Amino acid sequence: MNKVIGSIPYSVGLRPVNPGDAESEKKAYAYVQTREVVDNLMLAQHIKEHGSPFSVGTLRGVIDDVCECVSEMLLMGNRVQLEGLGTIYVTLASEGADDAESFTAAMITRVRPRMAFDEGFRTLLQTADFEYVTSRKSQAEAKKAEKLALNEVLGVVSDGGSDTGSGDGDTPGVTE
Repeated sequence: MNKVIGSIPYSVGLRPVNPGDAESEKKAYAYVQTREVVDNLMLAQHIKEHGSPFSVGTLRGVIDDVCECVSEMLLMGNRVQLEGLGTIYVTLASEGADDAESFTAAMITRVRPRMAFDEGFRTLLQTADFEYVTSRKSQAEAKKAEKLALNEVLGVVSDGGSDTGSGDGDTPGVTE
């Protein structure tokens, strides 16, 4: 049995059933509400909180070195398997050539980073709990309304502050 660590926050927004046709019928879909972006320092601090005997600085250095070395390994044509998480690799997009002899590296148009997650990690994600949260747009509107109401009680004329937000930054095209 997997230990429950937290719940994935989600909101609900309307999106077209056919993403290629903005005018198609819309339905309600869930989307993740990202709480924060965790950088290398924050990750090091989190690892330290789990009882690591290493300092945050040492952990940060190791994480930075891992990131640099993964990049080097990928640029050398290797796949990097982070056991318990997945395998990072790159794929190529290219123009087609009439035959192998006429193909040149100049025909490669893009390098695409990819990650194939380990089955154990995928299984862990499927056991996740979920927590419904209001959209960032709704949160911003509520914050503004609360500030206006407080200012009204105080007899202060105000525009409610500038924290209006523009909705969900992670899910373009989502409407509430």
